[in-house]
Amino acid sequence: MKKTILATLLGGVILYVWSFIAWVFLPLHTSHLHAIPNEDAVVSLLRTSLDKEAVYIFPKNPSFGSDQATMDAYVAKMKLGPTGLIFFNPFGQDPMMPGQMIIGFVLDLLSAFVVVWFLLRSTALSSSYLGRVAFCGMFGIFTAVFTHLMYWNWMGFPAEFTKGLIVDGIVSWLLAGCGIAAIIKSAKAETVPPAA
Repeated sequence: MKKTILATLLGGVILYVWSFIAWVFLPLHTSHLHAIPNEDAVVSLLRTSLDKEAVYIFPKNPSFGSDQATMDAYVAKMKLGPTGLIFFNPFGQDPMMPGQMIIGFVLDLLSAFVVVWFLLRSTALSSSYLGRVAFCGMFGIFTAVFTHLMYWNWMGFPAEFTKGLIVDGIVSWLLAGCGIAAIIKSAKAETVPPAA
């Protein structure tokens, strides 16, 4: 149990520190987040048009069973463009709130615990150090396929933005895996005497 807690803490800290580096110092994400030209006018229009915190999609997909004319109009709008999503919060918030930072760290700890838990129950536990690191890194690949590529395909997330998320996720879990794998190993691996 002690090693589980230690590996979780180390993995969580590594995830948190890497995330800070990836978002603040590297162009993995920020180079794909663009400012809105004429922001004040656009925001003013959004403020008067949208009234609640939600994700808005355009053009709106007709409900199942809509008549042919409605479907045809939707298809024409999709082909003509623009298309997109708006993640909208009409209330505003403080940038980099302490609460967000704390929740982010707790989520990193929870994520690290899940990976530690899986590693302890996997045949990878008895593999080499690099094998255990690769096992942890697979969680980054799983997240990339199941989440980021899904959003790219179904929600229209830009390819460059998606690529940054994928690289970030895989590197995150390889780095966290380096820490986790150093602590979590099979009892047999711990008792093997060092080579002379």
